[in-house]
Formats: sequence, C-alpha cells, structure tokens
Amino acid sequence: MPLVLALALIAAPDPALRDRIGRAVALLAYVAGDYAVAVGPAGEVISPDELTEQIGFVREAAQEVRASGGVDLAAELDALRKRIEARAPPPEVAGSAQRLGARIAQRFQLAVLPPRAPDLRRGKALYRQACAACHGADGTPPGLELPTKPPAFASKEEVRRLSPQRIFAATTYGVPGTAMPSYGDALDEASRWDLSFYALTLAHTGGLEEARGRELLRKAPRTPDYLQLAVRSDDQLRTALSMSGLSAADREAVISAIRASIPASLQPSAASRSPVVRR
Repeated sequence: MPLVLALALIAAPDPALRDRIGRAVALLAYVAGDYAVAVGPAGEVISPDELTEQIGFVREAAQEVRASGGVDLAAELDALRKRIEARAPPPEVAGSAQRLGARIAQRFQLAVLPPRAPDLRRGKALYRQACAACHGADGTPPGLELPTKPPAFASKEEVRRLSPQRIFAATTYGVPGTAMPSYGDALDEASRWDLSFYALTLAHTGGLEEARGRELLRKAPRTPDYLQLAVRSDDQLRTALSMSGLSAADREAVISAIRASIPASLQPSAASRSPVVRR
C-alpha cells in the first residue's frame, strides 16, 4: 500500500514576510484546487464568476510576492494569470499553480506544515465554536444567505480536492470574495491545524466503513504520517491507493480510517521533514 506523500518546508523568521507569502501560497492553492470548476478541459467557461475569482487570486498573489522582493517569481505569476485569462487547460494551470506555490514557499522559507500531530478532539471543539454556524455542526451548511455557499464538509464530493493544509490556509488568511474570515489572530497555529484535520473527518461517517479501514491499515506495511496527510486531499489519497490492489470500497474505507484517527504518537519520517519538495 505505497502512500508516497511528502512535502516539508522550514520556518520564515519575519512575521510580516510570513504573512504576505503565506497569503500568496494560499491563493495559489485555491487556484490549483478550483480552476477546474471555472474552466473545462476544452477551454470552455464553466463558471464566469469562478474564472474572474481565479484571475484575481493570481493577481493578488503576484502583488504579495512582488512586495516581498520576489520579482522573478511575480513575473511567473503574471504569466500564469495570462494563461488563465486565455482559459488554459486545467491540468496546466493546476500544475503551474502547485509548482509556483512550492517554489515561493521554499524561496521565502515558509512553514506550511503542522508543528505537532493534530488533536482531533480539540479540533472538533474548535470547529463547533468557529465553523458550525456556517458549515454546520455535522458538516452540512444550514442554508444561510451568504455571498458564496460554504463547503459542505460532510460531502465527499465537495471535500475531495481539499487537504488539511488548504483548510489551514483558509482559516489563517480567510478566503477573498467570500464570508470566510481570517482566524489567524484568534487561533494559534496548532489550533488551526487541529480544526483543519477535524473538518475532513466529517465526510467519513465512521461505522462499518471506518472499522473495515482500521482492519486494512493494521495489515499495511506502512501508512502516511500526519505531515504527509497534511498536504494531501482525499482525491490524492485515492490516487496513491489506486495501485494497492484494494477494491474501490476498501480504498474508501482506508481513507475513512486515516482521516478519522491520526495517532499522536505517530512520528513523521525523515523524508517528511526534508526541505526538498517531492512531487
């Protein structure tokens, strides 16, 4: 069951620089994850509003990077924005956004990984305090009139492209053009990670599926640690499991078990701590 998942970066010392670059990397994560909702494989516009938002995200990211002294990287972001305006294919845009985000984070030594294993019980309490009003206590939004619909964390379809890292970015910096506020000042870094990991448990209801997943994991030669899980969406876990020989149902069971229970004692591997980005 080879889950080869690794990404680690080291910490930026300047808080103001960290905030600017963190925002830029978060904006690029939105583009990598959501551009396919705006533009189809043949360049057809699926959502004009979403496309306008994607263009704005890259423009804002370029401004943040340029203000931080990364003129060359900002120029590459300008080029990416032009490709988006030209409705480039989703795989091209998503790949470019991911690579640029990683390079920007490395250049400015930005930490984008949790400082410790997540505490899901604490994450649940924080989620109910900070998120349930809009996203629903069980992950089903209550139907409030908001500028944009909050993600339904209880829906596997809606969360399939989300990683804890991406939710962490949203809680840290907010999401431009939506009602999602920033909790960067209200919650410390570890708390935001706890909340982010917990949110992705809501699409996995537990019960027999989770129990089956736990049984399969006990037989697995290795499993991903929390640093690796922090940067992977459910879809990326599905891809990693596609070569495992498991049935589709068993793959879903494994993901359910992985999301629902991350042992605090599980230590990240040396590869996970490496400052080299592995794709």
